[in-house]
Amino acid sequence: MQKKNFVVISFILVFAILTTTGCSSVDRLVRGKSADVPEGAIEIKMWNLFAGGDAEFMQTIVDEFNQSQDKYFINNIQQDYDEYYTKLITSLGAGKGPDIAISHSHTLPELVNLGILQPIDHYATEAGVDWTEFNPNILEQTVFDNDHYAIPIDTHPHIMYVNNKALDGAGLINGDGTIKMEETPDGYRDFFGTLKEELPENQFPFAFSTVGMDSYRHWWTFYTQLGGENIVSDDLNNPKYVLDTEKAIEAAAYMHKFWYEDEVIPLNLADFYTDFQSERAATIATGVWSTGIWEGTEDLEFTAMPIPTIFGEKGAWGGSHTFVLPSYEEIDPDVQLGAVAFMDFATDKGAIWAQAGHIPAKDTVVNSTAFTEMPYREDYAEVANYVNFADRNIYYRGINDIMLRNLDRIWSNEVTPEVAFQQIEKEVKELIGED
Repeated sequence: MQKKNFVVISFILVFAILTTTGCSSVDRLVRGKSADVPEGAIEIKMWNLFAGGDAEFMQTIVDEFNQSQDKYFINNIQQDYDEYYTKLITSLGAGKGPDIAISHSHTLPELVNLGILQPIDHYATEAGVDWTEFNPNILEQTVFDNDHYAIPIDTHPHIMYVNNKALDGAGLINGDGTIKMEETPDGYRDFFGTLKEELPENQFPFAFSTVGMDSYRHWWTFYTQLGGENIVSDDLNNPKYVLDTEKAIEAAAYMHKFWYEDEVIPLNLADFYTDFQSERAATIATGVWSTGIWEGTEDLEFTAMPIPTIFGEKGAWGGSHTFVLPSYEEIDPDVQLGAVAFMDFATDKGAIWAQAGHIPAKDTVVNSTAFTEMPYREDYAEVANYVNFADRNIYYRGINDIMLRNLDRIWSNEVTPEVAFQQIEKEVKELIGED
């Protein structure tokens, strides 16, 4: 059976199971906390997967839109993150989903392939969306066959945070406040080696996870800096395995040294975020969404910065949140136009969204006074220009699972990078149906 057929058939089977058990199954999926719609306003239901600060900032934007006019009312309905895409796909297939949804950029290929998203160019023209206002690197992730299938909200790259007091005590702060580090592979290791030597006994150099997405993102950043671009080709249904194995192994072997040769990262940290937040760790590498956490932590003096370019080419892992317009057999043009008008309004309000740490998708927002006057954000905003997003095909989730599982075996010292990437090649080729 062809892999692409398997994806479509899997969707049909999930939908069939739910519909044959009665309407109540789908009803449970679409049920959520809903607001009262003002009389006379056109209701536009939006599903979002945000939590914590992200959810609050998005609600602020929704409230501002609703207060700015009386024709449309955005009904912002919170959904559980873990079940979000399952609910979204099933509900859209049943014709009972939202009018606007949030999608990560890496999920767009799957949603586009399933035929459950509406191209938005016609409505974007009518709503006055100016595509030239967006960062081209971010916007490119939303275009398929020359049609815009989403409006990007942000990018959220993997960056580095340092504790200023710890680095100053170790003599690693220059007179102008910049970090004292030679941006080379050896210089990066020497930086952590100095921390190891100079920090007091109750502190350690680098808080970092031995398993999971953060270590994968760090590897992807170094792989990109070495010139690696993809795992598989950007072909929606029929990608080919194109990983540069030599560069992939080099990036993984380099990272492995931090645990087992340099010993600057303790193994199996229970909560590496808390280690940095409590100032036990001098540095951390993670997503920009933690900026809001750190600046809300009392007495934590830190610097946010891109991962240093130590391998010659600028590169970083990054994702993106986007707004999408679901497709239905019967559509209400007024609802869809209002939905796209809100999307454009929301991205104009990117400075509010940036309070969560994300880099707004619109360059016009990044260059605005409202953004440049915010602390920390401008220090890493440039990363948006060179983020290396996930490969654009329908196999993202399967490939991501394969990469995480096998890379974790390297970080746990179970296998060598060479063995891990042999297994990765075998599993990915099986997944995508490549001989």
